[in-house]
Amino acid sequence: MTLPTDWIPFGRGVRAVATHPCGLIAVAKPDGILSHPNPGEVAEKGTILIAGNYSLEEEAFHVRDGQGGIRRVYLLNRLDSPTSGVLLLSLDVGVADVVRKMFARSQVSKQYVALIRGRGLRTPRGTWQDQLSKSKGPGGGVRSETGAGAPAVTVYQWQRAAGGTLPLSLIRLEPRTGRTHQLRVQTAAHGHPILGDRTYGDFEFNKAVGTARGFKRLFLHAESTQLSFDWQGAKVDFKAVAPMPDEFTEALAAEDDETPGKGPKAPRRDAGTPISPRLRIRL
Repeated sequence: MTLPTDWIPFGRGVRAVATHPCGLIAVAKPDGILSHPNPGEVAEKGTILIAGNYSLEEEAFHVRDGQGGIRRVYLLNRLDSPTSGVLLLSLDVGVADVVRKMFARSQVSKQYVALIRGRGLRTPRGTWQDQLSKSKGPGGGVRSETGAGAPAVTVYQWQRAAGGTLPLSLIRLEPRTGRTHQLRVQTAAHGHPILGDRTYGDFEFNKAVGTARGFKRLFLHAESTQLSFDWQGAKVDFKAVAPMPDEFTEALAAEDDETPGKGPKAPRRDAGTPISPRLRIRL
């Protein structure tokens, strides 16, 4: 049975990708959309996951249901604004409580994909184990860094290198803990920052391989989320997938890639200066 979601005023580009009769809803969030409004800030219309009043105490949006009432849509996990992918919501407070506890206990399986600096890793598959601590960054934002603090564990699997000589690879990441900015910090700490990361990334790499080619986003995407739990005497098995955005494939393509039978690939409308051989070597 499909759970109706057409009454929920989703933000720009947000769409439901899976639902369950128990009240679970999975949505695909585009990059640039806030998971929830930040206190004291006025966000541009359409740039928040759901339009409606948000309760920090309940971690829920209060939304008109189209029938004269107000319903709560509970936010179960978060993604940074620049990160795209799967987010979970619930219409039932009991389900929300169960799933939030599962996230806190690292009992939810999450798979991410990212584009990172370099054409390969010393070990194509492995586990990163670090200690991360949080601090206040410039402007009052939160930053994380390695060296001390809580354990952060991520399983990684290198997938493939970009076309041509681009110093870029696709990697799959499975966080086993849920620390602030965990994947962004760990990839950078292990020598492979994520393309487009303005906080933990490599500025020259971002410019040469990203903005100079017309790409302006953070290339980190939550591709799938899976969990199982008991609810009202029945087993709930839930999986949601948000396919990797086309921009990832475009960024991985060599500048001179051709489409069979169609000649050279057309440049992006906002593409900038091609990467020079010197930059390729240096990166």
